[in-house]
Amino acid sequence: MKESNAAWVARVNEDMGPFNRYVGLRCEAVGQGWSRVVCEIRPELCNPWGAVHGGMSATIMDVAGGIAAIYATGEARRMVTQSAEIHYLRPLTGTGMVAEGSVVKAGKSTCLVRVELYDAERRLCCVGDLSLFYTD
Repeated sequence: MKESNAAWVARVNEDMGPFNRYVGLRCEAVGQGWSRVVCEIRPELCNPWGAVHGGMSATIMDVAGGIAAIYATGEARRMVTQSAEIHYLRPLTGTGMVAEGSVVKAGKSTCLVRVELYDAERRLCCVGDLSLFYTD
């Protein structure tokens, strides 16, 4: 990593993309092969029962896993998600959510990332494995 961590985080947030900004995702920390993405829980992100919609949980996990994979080697690489297996362990409620992605194995063309999703009280709500394909 040639940039400072603060500069890396700022660059990730600048490159977050319109959809991710629209739903309120923000990279809080990033390093070589790991990331932390946060989001405030708002009513429009929830299902009719008041818990975060499963698709929103999958979105923040995909973004955290993708950021970890992009920076797995210390240099930004383009990639796309090949597959994701997500286990929903408890309803995600409260004021915020935190997704933490950590690279398990980065190869020449693919990367496996483990992502954990917590509520604001640090209770584990989801865990997943993402397989990502490097397109560069």
